Amino acid sequence: MSQEIQLSSSGQGLPTPATPWGSSGSLGAPQQPQHTPIVKIHRLLRGRYAVALLLAAVFAGAGAAAGFFLPRPAMESVGLIEIKPYTPTPDAEKYIPLYPFYVSNIIAKLHSERVIKEAMRNPDWLAHRPGKSSEAVIEFSNNLVVKALPNTPLIQVTYTDDRKDSKEVCPIAVASLIKTYQDLYGNEDVRDLDLRIDYWKEQSRNLGQQILSKTLLINQYLETLGQQPEVVLQNEIQNYAASEKEIHVRQQMLYDWETELNLAQSTVSKTPYTVEDLARVDPGMQAMYQLLVQEQNALSQAGTFQGQNNPRMQMLSNAVELRKASIEKNAKLLREQFFIMQRPDSTGGVLIPKDLTPKRLELAQMKETLAKQKREMDELSRRTGEVNTFKAEVAKLDESLSLAKKKLEEFETQKHFATVFSVVDPASSPRVSADRRIAFTALGFLAGGGLPVCLMLLAGLLNPRYRYSDETTGEQTMGLTLLGILPDLPDRLSDPEQASIAAHCVHQIRTMLQINNGPDERRVVAVTSAAPGDGKTSLTLALGLSYAACGTRTLLIDCDLVGMGLTSRMNVSAPEGVLEAISHRSLLEYICTTDIADVSILPVGTGQTLHASTLSPAALRRLIEEAKKHFDTILVDTGPVLGSIEASLVAAAADAVVLTVSRGQQRPLVEKAVQHLQAIGAKLAGVVFNRAQANDFDRSISGLSLRSAAAGSGHQASTRIGPVARAVQSAFNPNSPDQD
Repeated sequence: MSQEIQLSSSGQGLPTPATPWGSSGSLGAPQQPQHTPIVKIHRLLRGRYAVALLLAAVFAGAGAAAGFFLPRPAMESVGLIEIKPYTPTPDAEKYIPLYPFYVSNIIAKLHSERVIKEAMRNPDWLAHRPGKSSEAVIEFSNNLVVKALPNTPLIQVTYTDDRKDSKEVCPIAVASLIKTYQDLYGNEDVRDLDLRIDYWKEQSRNLGQQILSKTLLINQYLETLGQQPEVVLQNEIQNYAASEKEIHVRQQMLYDWETELNLAQSTVSKTPYTVEDLARVDPGMQAMYQLLVQEQNALSQAGTFQGQNNPRMQMLSNAVELRKASIEKNAKLLREQFFIMQRPDSTGGVLIPKDLTPKRLELAQMKETLAKQKREMDELSRRTGEVNTFKAEVAKLDESLSLAKKKLEEFETQKHFATVFSVVDPASSPRVSADRRIAFTALGFLAGGGLPVCLMLLAGLLNPRYRYSDETTGEQTMGLTLLGILPDLPDRLSDPEQASIAAHCVHQIRTMLQINNGPDERRVVAVTSAAPGDGKTSLTLALGLSYAACGTRTLLIDCDLVGMGLTSRMNVSAPEGVLEAISHRSLLEYICTTDIADVSILPVGTGQTLHASTLSPAALRRLIEEAKKHFDTILVDTGPVLGSIEASLVAAAADAVVLTVSRGQQRPLVEKAVQHLQAIGAKLAGVVFNRAQANDFDRSISGLSLRSAAAGSGHQASTRIGPVARAVQSAFNPNSPDQD
């Protein structure tokens, strides 16, 4: 046997037993193992750790050296400018308005392209850096840092450079920049501020003149209108409203009189009105008549006690006569000027003037007075509005004047500060800036050390092949059970210890298949692989010898119609075999015995590739059921499951399927094979890993097994190997390669 098969459950001790088979014969859905990123990285680097660590150490050292020696230490020079936020005055210190804005303006100018270009024209600078290109200006700007120091009136100018001449260039750059700013903006700022000051002075004068003229107009209006024209206007409005209301009342009264006069003229009696009639409608006449009655009563009372010639009687009599004359005179006037009009509700009468001309004249006079009052009120309103307009204009002019004075004061203060611009330190001596070599050394160390590791990880990702036995329990085999492993043996096996270990591995696999059989024993096992060359035929033959060694009647069926490996290994040259047994429905006459006890074989016979199309699941199951009647265990060797028809039929009909995977096999092929077996309903017992390396093999054998193999190494070959090991070794033809 050129190469054997090796399996391990997890790389420690004996393989872990498979999931117990249920009574129905199905292994159930395999559980997908959970792999963390660390586990995945470990699998990609397994077997490459030594190379990866060696290369990582070499590259890390090279990267650290490059990081330390390649970058030069940067030098820097610092200049300081003081801008005090206040200036001393005779009364007190005066703070500059908008001081932060003023400082920011200076910083922006120091870092402006104009100042940088002028600074680069300095002869000292040109002696070291003659270039004036835009790239040189950008480099100067990138190396320059201008900032205000917190909680101080200082502006710091820093120039950093890492070239060879940085010690000479850095102080020149700082000093040249500060001097250029003073030359450009020292006098220029003063001239600009003078222009601004003159402008705001002129604005202040114009605003003052406008305010004065508006104030004179307001005073002239107030001399005519009074100091409170709004109050006067409000009174005039109230008087006008009262007069307008009075005229409306008079107009209504005149209309009523005219209506009643027309009615009275047509209905009044021609009989003259008596005094009593007039007293009932005229209040004045009524009062005079009441006095007459009182005087007459007094005269009557006095006549009772005194004579007619009594002076008092004479006085009372004269008063009565005078009262009557007055009443008669008033009655005459009333009779001439008024009619008496009785009210429709019989509540008395009223006097109706016979001539309404005076009333009409009086109403007309009132209307003229009201019109005049309206004109005066409108004029007063207009003048009051003009006064208010002038006052509003004066208020706006006052605001503008205040702003102009504030601006004038601000620029005068700035002018003072512009003239006291002081340089504390034009340029300090060059000093080492932040040494980047430490950071670059660390970066080079990490990058150099990580590069080989990344390359190894990439190599693992680009090489999807199996290298270790425990990889067969990963995602690629859907989490199937690892039944066991077999070592990578030479074609001509001469080491008894290796043979003993290989036989032990085969017995482990057979034991795993026999564990937890239950009442429904798994007696038919199909052995297949994803591709040719994985050692499935060798495994089938070795398992047959192992089953026979424990006293189990075992039948080997060669159902690999293309490879016919099992038939050739057993040196069987029978002309008839599997296809004839299926077609004739007879098994025993086609079975060949071997020189190994309890091992029989059903060869391929005359089967060819085209004959696979004549196979059917029912016929194959009949053959297997017939074999179960005569044998305890049936092992079926088939072609690769992805490349042969008979493999799918056998896998679907078998009680259990063992999938062989050899080291170096492509993982996608194995994954497709497992998916195909699951799709056809095959009962997967697990995976056997073939051609395992020594370290993988050592992890799969228990310490006791290793000690046992080592202990027997001193005996002769015949006693050291034992009958089972000699049977496994003799089952293979050492003169031919171990291929399916």
